Amino acid sequence: MSKEKKSKNNRKEEIDAANRKEEINNNINSVLEEVKPKDVRSLIKLVEEKYEIPEEEIISVIREREINQEITFQEPIPLPTELSKKPRDYFIKNNYYTKEFWISIGVIALVLIFVLVDVVSGFFFYVRYAIVSFFMLVLTGWSLTSAIFPEINDNFRFLERGATAIGLSLLVLILDGLFLNYTFHFTPLSIGLSLIIITLICMIITFVLRIKLARDGFIFQRKKKKSTTEIKDD
Repeated sequence: MSKEKKSKNNRKEEIDAANRKEEINNNINSVLEEVKPKDVRSLIKLVEEKYEIPEEEIISVIREREINQEITFQEPIPLPTELSKKPRDYFIKNNYYTKEFWISIGVIALVLIFVLVDVVSGFFFYVRYAIVSFFMLVLTGWSLTSAIFPEINDNFRFLERGATAIGLSLLVLILDGLFLNYTFHFTPLSIGLSLIIITLICMIITFVLRIKLARDGFIFQRKKKKSTTEIKDD
């Protein structure tokens, strides 16, 4: 009798588990039809908040559906990084280079405002330090890195670009500070304006090199030596 009871209990638990999975599946389907979340994390959060289902159960059902090929996950589509021959594509087209350009211009404009306007206290005081720090420690080196490596490819990925940008930013900041210390006066205005000029020059160089690379396929090309063959008469 005890074995029969155990088997009945096991069957009941299996049936309850199957019904529970079916219920969670239906909840997931309803959320997908109503909201259409962008990623798995958003889907889990929406189902958890709407139906008060534990996160572990939702993840378990989603993984099972993925194994059974009932649901497929798509990798996030990155912004296009293919170089264009048209100059306007670097300013108005929806690609990586347009985002990079307008973010850089926006940060430079904010830095110029905060350098010219002396903010002593308040909310904008902390905003000023955050934006200026990002400009000095990241954006300056990023523009220089882009000028050295204008093409975006797998050989030099974004993580490596970020690390290189921070190192070059510190180098430029130190050299620029030493230059200003021995020539002009070292002030927040002088260091800010000089770094803005350096960044803009690097952006212009990057733009020119990317156009040339897109049109010609190379930046610098060595001149091939003409092979001379001497024909000797017998």
